[in-house]
Amino acid sequence: MKNFLAIMATVIFLSGATCSAENLQFIDAMEDTGYYYDADSVQVDSSAVFYVDMAVIKASLNRMYVYEVRIDHSEKTYEVLSSKILSYDTRAEIESNKSDRVPQHYSDKSEFGQMVRLILYGD
Repeated sequence: MKNFLAIMATVIFLSGATCSAENLQFIDAMEDTGYYYDADSVQVDSSAVFYVDMAVIKASLNRMYVYEVRIDHSEKTYEVLSSKILSYDTRAEIESNKSDRVPQHYSDKSEFGQMVRLILYGD
């Protein structure tokens, strides 16, 4: 999970999609930070490519970092398509970013790979 946390922290610093349905499903937590995905946002483009909104909630800062992510399970890559920083309590948008980012690789045994398995298969 440490690699996943490092990846998400990096994304936060490199960027700034609200979970429209907000059916947030818990992934993991570390201290005052929770990691979630929006189950209602999962859209399958092909047998291996899907899109999902992911959220990092930082309680002590009253911030919610939301990422629209494209995952290619067959290529083992993910790409952040857009991101937003929101006030957690009001959901007011503070910052947004839709700049192009290079797809990143992950392995099945990595924290991100485990998260993908959780989203796809629920285990």
